[in-house]
Amino acid sequence: DPQKMALPLVLSLGLVEGFRSHSVLGQTLGNMGNITGPSYRVNSTFKIDLDRDPRDRWTEAVEAKKEFLQATLEDVISELPASVQKLIPFVEWMLDDAEGFLPEPYREEVKGIAEVAGVPPGQVLIANIYYELASGCTGLVAIDPEKKTAIHARNLDYGLPGLQNLTVNVEFFRNGSIVAKGTTYVGYVGLLTGASPMGFSVQLNERDTKNGSVWDNAFEALFKGGAISGFLLRDLLVSGMSFSEAIQVAQTRHIISPCYYIFAGPGNEAAVVTRERQSAVDTMYMSDTRNENVWFLLQTNYDHWEKPPADDTRRNYTAAHMRDLGQGAVSVQSVFDLVSAWPTQNAETTYTTVMTSSFDTSSPGEGVYFTYTRNN
Repeated sequence: DPQKMALPLVLSLGLVEGFRSHSVLGQTLGNMGNITGPSYRVNSTFKIDLDRDPRDRWTEAVEAKKEFLQATLEDVISELPASVQKLIPFVEWMLDDAEGFLPEPYREEVKGIAEVAGVPPGQVLIANIYYELASGCTGLVAIDPEKKTAIHARNLDYGLPGLQNLTVNVEFFRNGSIVAKGTTYVGYVGLLTGASPMGFSVQLNERDTKNGSVWDNAFEALFKGGAISGFLLRDLLVSGMSFSEAIQVAQTRHIISPCYYIFAGPGNEAAVVTRERQSAVDTMYMSDTRNENVWFLLQTNYDHWEKPPADDTRRNYTAAHMRDLGQGAVSVQSVFDLVSAWPTQNAETTYTTVMTSSFDTSSPGEGVYFTYTRNN
């Protein structure tokens, strides 16, 4: 049906131009400003029961953060051109009729969040697309020499003010058992950071490429059936996959945007999967001879075989700080302190999460998983 195809095309073009004009998307990944405020430990952990109706799963989290979510959505929408704001009611059509664009259970979860927050579902859908567009990230995996477990630290850098107020830890349950831990912004139903009781953790980093524009991503989602990258990450965590199985899916599943999946696995295992939309173009393991850092794995937003741009110093500074630390001094605290230092933490950092791969099915309460919001 030409009319059915034309509507998402018009909506996408309008939204793309609106996102492109947004000040956040105009910032470069090299905006390594000074740290602007204190850090606070995230004490809010919400249970997401996958046996509940999808519309009800996020109720407690949304009720707790309702005012902050409304304010953030208002900020995002208000900076879009008036012509694009007029399209928002039609975006809701995509929740029901754009087959494959937003699969279940995410479609019903978005609707449930909107109902509890008292906002149009189209706004929540836009936010779920928006969070994938302009983030900068640092991922670091190092091995604790005493416990022989991987310590996985991630900073998520984002230019949208107020996301600290929406940052929470979540625990996904099925049949009464925990199947994943994660950190997310309330209102976003995917995950950008998380750990599985199957013995691995994973984060998503934006990949800075020439073909990673907003329009490219929207086109891939609407017309080629690509999965939203953060939804795939959540699927990897909650599905009960092993470390090797999750890497294989991350290498092969069709997604809407180029990105990196950074894994820490059992023992000394870790990997960075470099993605184009159709499949991986590279996978580098901790033990790979190409890993010049040898005993740690580091990934920001640029391919490891390319030099980062001169105005983004995160990779070089973080690697230098790790070498100064030394392998024998690696611990949860020392790694946390290192990613808390500028420019690894910078003016754009919204949160830091530290995880260990000792979170397993036999003792899910053990291991480490904590988050601090930054620049509060």
